[in-house]
Formats: sequence, C-alpha cells, structure tokens
Amino acid sequence: MKSRTLFFIVRRLCFSKRNKGIVHIISLISLIGVAIGSLALLVVLSVFNGFTSVAQQMLEKENPPILIETTQGKTFNQNSVIKLLKTSSIQKNNLAIVPIVEQTAMVSVGDKQKIVKLIGTTDEYFKYNHLDTAFVNGKETFFGLKEDVCIMGIGLAVDLGLQKGAERMGIRVQITVPELDNEDATVVEDMLRSENVMFLGAFQTHSALDNEYIFVNIDKARELLNYKAEDVTALYDIPKQNIDKDKYIIARKESLKGLQNISAKNLLEQQPLYFRIVKSEKLAVYVILSFIIFIATINILSSLIILYIQKRRMNYIFRAIGTTKRDLRKIYFYYGITINVVGCLLGVVVGLVFCFLQQEFGLIKLSEENFVVNAFPIKILFWDIIRILLIVLIIGGVTIKIITNRLKIK
Repeated sequence: MKSRTLFFIVRRLCFSKRNKGIVHIISLISLIGVAIGSLALLVVLSVFNGFTSVAQQMLEKENPPILIETTQGKTFNQNSVIKLLKTSSIQKNNLAIVPIVEQTAMVSVGDKQKIVKLIGTTDEYFKYNHLDTAFVNGKETFFGLKEDVCIMGIGLAVDLGLQKGAERMGIRVQITVPELDNEDATVVEDMLRSENVMFLGAFQTHSALDNEYIFVNIDKARELLNYKAEDVTALYDIPKQNIDKDKYIIARKESLKGLQNISAKNLLEQQPLYFRIVKSEKLAVYVILSFIIFIATINILSSLIILYIQKRRMNYIFRAIGTTKRDLRKIYFYYGITINVVGCLLGVVVGLVFCFLQQEFGLIKLSEENFVVNAFPIKILFWDIIRILLIVLIIGGVTIKIITNRLKIK
C-alpha cells in the first residue's frame, strides 16, 4: 500500500465528521490524557527551573563566580596568584579580582551575641554583586569600607538590636575571633582577640548574607586575625558579563597550574551537594510524570483494540483487494501515533501559552510572606521541550507498536 493511501485512511479514521462512536470518544479521551500529561510535564519542569534559577541567583550572592583558594593551609599570598592571573590571555574578560579574608567570629552589641562569618574585603566586593545598592536602615548609598567600620545583613542587625537609624548613633560592634598564634594560653580570655568597629549600615538580599555575614575592611580583618599584609584566604575572580563562563574557568585553571596548592572552583564545584540534589529531583519529576503519560497511553491502546474489533469488516475488505497484514497493522499503528502526537503537541502548546502568561502576569501567586518572589517563577528551557516530545513519542511509539504487532489479522 502506498504511503499516500495509507495516510488518507488514517486521516479518515481519525478526523472524519462521521466518527461518533465509542471508539472515537475513547480516542478523544486518550488524546486529552496525553495532552494533559505533556502540559503537566512542561509546566512542572518550567516551575522547577524557575525555583532553581531563583535559588542559584541567591547562591551567586553568597558565592563568587570563580573561587580561588589554597588546598593546603588557611591562607596564601595574593601577589603571586594575581600576578599570574593578569598574565593570562583570558584576563581581558576579567572584571575584578577581589581579595577575601574569611573567619568564623562572634559579634556582640551589649548583651546580644551571635556567631557569624567575618569577611574582610575591599569595596569592589560590593560592586560586583550589587550589595552597594541593597542598603536599608536609612542608608541608600554605599560609602565604602573604612578602617574602623562594619556592614552586615539586615537579619543579623535585627538580632543584635540594631534597628533602623542605628547607623547614625555611632554604635560600636565588638568582633571576637580565636587567637590562633597563642597556643600556650591557659585562660579563655587569652585565647580570644577582639576589636570594636562602628556599625555603618545593613543590606537586604533575601539570602544567607542577611543573617550570617558581617563585612569589614580587609586590613582590619588581617590586623584582627594577625595575618601578614598580603595574606588572603581566597580570591574572588569576577568575569565580565555575556562571556563564555566555561571557557573562562578552563583558562583560569590552566593558568594556575604553575602554582602548587592553589585551585579554582566555579559555582557548581563550590556547591556540589546542592546541584546534585537539583539534578536528582529533576530526574524524579521526569520519572513520575512519564509514568502518568504511560497511563494516558494505555487509553490509546484501549481505543485501538476496540477500533480493531469494530473494523473487522474493513479488514476483510482490505485483505480481499490485496492489502497485506503488515499494511493493516501500519494503519492501526499510525492511528495510535496520530492520537499520541496530536495530544503531545496540543499539551506542549497550551503549556507554553500558560508559562508565558505566568511569566508576564504572575497568574498563580505565592504566599504574601514570601519576600523573594511573589508568584511561581517560570523558566522555559528549549531542551526540556525536546525531552518532553521524545518521552511522549517514545513511550507512545513503543507501547502502540507492541499492541499492533499482537493484533490477529487474518
């Protein structure tokens, strides 16, 4: 049987206006089931991608694009590393190299205390992650990290009792760190080292920075920790926007091979557990919703079997005019595939329309208590659409092929 004739018969079986029997009702239900499964898969994955994107943006506020640190010991000399980085051919794509001194510390204001991460850095740190535009507590402008001031997240400031307007009162914050070089100390006070700095202001980023971090000038941090003038615990390597980040990190790692005990990590390598969890959760979404699509495909098999029983007379006529069993099986196979494909495309199109509307208008809102996003975030990925089409077509194609091969055509 010619392909043109074959497709004509399938089209008549699927879309003829005279088709009003139970077979076509079941076929319509099957088509709607596949469409809903495809729509759900696209919408759920897009929402999942949206939340992942929001979480990644929050991680990018806490972590640099590229972290350069030592693999042995606590600190290293920044000069040799920065000198080597600046001789790299990729340096033209660099925005800034920010020195960092980090240490767990205790901060206190009056009788209120809290364990935090102390970050000693320069003003460039606040520019690359836009913290200089995130100030609250009356500060709308970032004046820079002077020698004796500190900046912290709004959550930490509230915990310490530094309410709005506290930055204008000259309140001093005590920062206490372990005395690393005093191994012979026998009194607790001799094991600790403290400095008082003035509270300059607080920022709000809706991330862990708000509750766990306090920032001081890097020279003040070195003095407090008794580090040498050029010692750092890390360097934040900030590339320019709109460049190939993968090529940039590869080039940075290559340029650092000449230094021992120095490594460069991208965001994925800095937070490996988070990204592994994200991948496993997305795989689980694929598996669960693919099973739902398989259940919807079972309805197509039901309609195929009923169609075969109903069209036995048609089978005899086709066999009488010389149609082979293989061609008859093709008719039923393409009938099932047509329902599967139309349902899948319909679901994807409706899902894309819904996702675009959610992106533009935020149709489905989140709780008002959520301060990061006020509606379900959506991020549509091209490869998710391709995977959905492949999943639906493969599941449908395999199951329909199995059932049509088992039809007993005489």
